[in-house]
Amino acid sequence: MKTRPIMLAIIALVVMLAGCAPAEKTVTVTETAAITVMETKTTTAPAATVTETATKTITKTATVTVTAAAGPEPTGMPLPSTQGSYIAFHSDRDGNFEIYIMQADGSGQTRLTNNPARDEYPSWSPDGSRIAFHSNRDGNWEIYVMDADGSNSANITHSPAPDLFPSWSPDGNQIAFHSFREGNYDIYVMNADGSSQTRLTKDLAADGSPSWSPDGSRIAFHSNRHGNWEIYVMGADGSNLTRLTRNEADDLFPSWSPDGGQIAFASDRDGNFEVYLMDADGSNLTRLTHHPAGDGSPSWSPDGSELAFASDRDGNIEIYRMGTDGSGQTRLTDNPAWDGFPSWSPLAARSSPIPGSQ
Repeated sequence: MKTRPIMLAIIALVVMLAGCAPAEKTVTVTETAAITVMETKTTTAPAATVTETATKTITKTATVTVTAAAGPEPTGMPLPSTQGSYIAFHSDRDGNFEIYIMQADGSGQTRLTNNPARDEYPSWSPDGSRIAFHSNRDGNWEIYVMDADGSNSANITHSPAPDLFPSWSPDGNQIAFHSFREGNYDIYVMNADGSSQTRLTKDLAADGSPSWSPDGSRIAFHSNRHGNWEIYVMGADGSNLTRLTRNEADDLFPSWSPDGGQIAFASDRDGNFEVYLMDADGSNLTRLTHHPAGDGSPSWSPDGSELAFASDRDGNIEIYRMGTDGSGQTRLTDNPAWDGFPSWSPLAARSSPIPGSQ
């Protein structure tokens, strides 16, 4: 039986450190391990040797598995319909990870990509017409862009190093991502056609998972530059770096609210990974989920009233949604496979990529 770590365990972020400065011991990751941890942002090739630079993190990686009993079905008042929006996600329900899409209520689940490689981590363009994602279909991890119905897929990074986790700018003209091309993971930005690729962070630590502010002036990201994973924010040009969280635990995967006032993220500060909310300056921290399983990867609805997130509370990774106060937690996917990293579309989606829907 394949072991599946809690979705937001730090496995991926430890693996991001592969190739950095020498440390005290090594851990060999087999192909099976690489597949198992991909949901949590694995960025290494199969059978790579990972050099441990963060003892705390490696310990978590080795021990965190899905052992919690399935929790009860979430209860609460029904959430309002976010009509006209969709949720993209990735799933291995057809044998390997592909990009899927569904309506915001979980209906109309449709496969968009069909490739023997791995297609993961969808990110919507602000007009809803395109989806960026990362894939290893050309032999290493690159950023791709396709139309919202899955057509016209194109590699836009063309780099021998891993390029991962794209995030569209609010005006649709740029895409932020993280890359290992300079010997460690840093945040980069490029035009939406892949031109003018520019490095924004230059630190020996690992920086990843960029998220644009809705006015396009700032980018939030996570980094282990102070020893554990914290949330940071910087100007869209890489200037004015500010640390937002200060906790001995790990804070990961920031997601900026549509009005720019808040940032959702995942943290294990209370013993396991949960979804939290804070103001954009790091104040007014609020815990939204309270479950013994792992909850994470928050993504805002276009009107800012709800969050989609992933959880293993029912025994495997599924997509859920809830109000921004944590109420109305509702399961959207129900599949024995792995459904993760939801990305909520803007209301501006031009037409439905789901056959038969309006």
